[in-house]
Amino acid sequence: MRGAHLPSRARERPTAQSAKERKVAAVLAARTGDPSPEVRRAIAGLLGELGGPEARRGVDRLLRDRSDRVRREAVLALGRRTGARELARLRGFLDDPSARVRAGAAVALGRRRDRAAVDPLLRRLAAPGTWEKPSVLVALGRIGDRRSIPALVAHAGSSVRWLRVCAVHALAEIGGREARRVARAHLADAAWSVRGAAAAALGRVGTRADLASLLRLLADPHPWPRRGAARALGELRYRAAARPLRRALGDPSPDVRLAAVWALAELRDLRARAPIARLLASCRLPGEAPTLPRSAEAPLVTDAEDRLFDASVLALCRLTAGKPDRRVARALARARERLGPAGLDRKVRAAFPATASEASFPTFRSLLGSS
Repeated sequence: MRGAHLPSRARERPTAQSAKERKVAAVLAARTGDPSPEVRRAIAGLLGELGGPEARRGVDRLLRDRSDRVRREAVLALGRRTGARELARLRGFLDDPSARVRAGAAVALGRRRDRAAVDPLLRRLAAPGTWEKPSVLVALGRIGDRRSIPALVAHAGSSVRWLRVCAVHALAEIGGREARRVARAHLADAAWSVRGAAAAALGRVGTRADLASLLRLLADPHPWPRRGAARALGELRYRAAARPLRRALGDPSPDVRLAAVWALAELRDLRARAPIARLLASCRLPGEAPTLPRSAEAPLVTDAEDRLFDASVLALCRLTAGKPDRRVARALARARERLGPAGLDRKVRAAFPATASEASFPTFRSLLGSS
């Protein structure tokens, strides 16, 4: 029997852990009647993580909660279960009286990529109201069924900018000619968020014909389209973009600088090593005071400046793998000194050994973040 050669304590450990989780789930399930909706909401999330019979019974009770915030969390917990029965129940919540719960059901169905939910989601998209529609659009993109394309194209022309943003992203997930056409058309949208979404979408569906448009967008007055353009140029591996991307390393927005670092590493641009080394020296560590005040042109709050240090270290190691560079070595040594011993438990610690290779960078793409 597998595991029979292990000591008895090691063999029993998974069973003991499972029993402990069941006990925790039972305690939480008994608190589903707590008078505080915030407590019930937190319990729903925890029960979704735990699973098991007690957790299922607790979630089932919270699915009937009087608070739509609690019901939404319970719907998301239901979405963690596997099986056709659970998916059918989730689809039913697309008709919940609360838009917040309907949005949660759309998110859960999108995560499960439930093709049977396409028609109910399209009906919800055609219904009055807009609150849950961004979640519905994102879900349709994740499911990736081409039957959704006409409705997504229609919403890309909505007067509501966040619907345009989500429709452009969803079309890019599905891909194809229509997605490319819509993304190109929205590069000149009046809303900076839509221009940024269109630029990022071209990173998935663009062609060499989009190079000039993306390079022009690197000079957009708002940082979000500049970020999207830098990211797309890296996705598309357009080496002709290396020089303008190196200039973007000095952009006032940390989001743009982060995207440029990532893109230059994707392009394997060795000339970027010196400017990225200089950038690394000016990066702040998480917990330090911001280097620049928040810009009025960028009302979105992101953690790009926190991630820029790690991304710069990883990019330098990626660009010097097998190609030693003394300036880069000095920059990395100074960065290591700044981190100190306590800082080496961060994701970036694998980048510091002199023998670093591509295998050391499993988290590099994740440092760029989502759109």
